[in-house]
Formats: sequence, structure tokens, C-alpha cells
Amino acid sequence: MKHMPSISMLLLQQLVLITVFGGTAIVHPVVFADDVTEPAIVMVSGMEERNSTINTTKMDVKTTTTMPEPREDECVHGSGVASVISPYNVSTTIERVLDVVRNAGFTVFARVNHAQLAHDANLFLLPNEVVMFGSPAGGTPFMQDSALMGIDLPMKAHAHEDTDGVVHLSWNELSYMTTRHGVSADDAMESRTTRMTVMLEQLMNEAVKGE
Repeated sequence: MKHMPSISMLLLQQLVLITVFGGTAIVHPVVFADDVTEPAIVMVSGMEERNSTINTTKMDVKTTTTMPEPREDECVHGSGVASVISPYNVSTTIERVLDVVRNAGFTVFARVNHAQLAHDANLFLLPNEVVMFGSPAGGTPFMQDSALMGIDLPMKAHAHEDTDGVVHLSWNELSYMTTRHGVSADDAMESRTTRMTVMLEQLMNEAVKGE
């Protein structure tokens, strides 16, 4: 007869997991085989998912990330965020974004280097930067329709390097924000949203275009 952990041991494992990870941990059911296995934990922080695997003598279970990885020439849309792969490092990608948005007449309001801020706090973070830019003439009509649009405006462009060394350039989709905040769906507003969405995607693609 196989040895099974006691109920108290199971409860203790669950209590420790909840204490350590709090509300950010998803604990999958533990499958016991001839050897002792560990629960699979998926840590979620913003858009990041870390995968783990349960290895037993009878089965392998692996958690997977659902958002597809974009090809270098492809824009991927999902969960209100659009992304393209950049052939440049994070710093150069952001510099190129700044160039294209300024040339398009947008104002740059801020640039935040998350990795540098992490370093200053004696923490490590892979290259990770975000810039905020926009046009009062372009953004104000959305906020006139729904004041809560101000929580997502001005627009942002975010670049980060993943653990494989791939650089992703991402931005919020305007249509997602207008739906989120209940902006009017009349023809004039939808036309404005479409024009700005197309322009934004063109600018981001220009920023990552190879020389």
C-alpha cells in the first residue's frame, strides 16, 4: 500500500503556501505518486507568468502561458495590450519610440526606467522602461466623454527584455480603454478611436523597424 501524507501534512503545506504567497498564488491540486511531489504554483505579476511543472512517476503536468509570442514582424493583441518584438535593446527601443512620437507631434510627458529604480533599491530587474506621451487635443475628447479615461491617459509605450533576451514593445489598445470606461459608441467617437489606434500601431511598428 502506497504511503499517503497525513491530513495534517496537507493542511500544513497549504497554510505555508498561503502565508508565503498570499493572494498572488494559484495552488493546483497535488498529485501523489510513489515519490513526494510539490504543488504547481503560478506567480502572476502584471503581465508576467512563471511556469512550473509537476513531475510524478505517472504523469507530467505543465502550466502554460496563453498569450502567443509575436514574431518580429507581427503585432499581437490580447487583454487590451498590443505587442511587437523589437530587434533593439530596451534603451534603444525606447529612444526610437521617443523619436517617432515626437516627430508625429506628440508631447512626451515622462520616461520611467523601472530597472534602474530597482537597482537603486538594491533589487534586480531585467531591462524595463515605459514612456508616457500624448496630445491634449487628441486625448481631451475622450476624457470629456468619460472622465475616468484620465486614469489610462496619456498613452504609454512599454519595452522590456524577457528571460530569453527578447525585447517586447507594448502599448495599451485605445479601443480596450474606451470600452473599459464606457466611452460613447457613437460614430464620431468610434472614428476617432479607430484613427488613433491605426496611427499608434504604425508609430510603434516604425520604432522597431530594422535599419
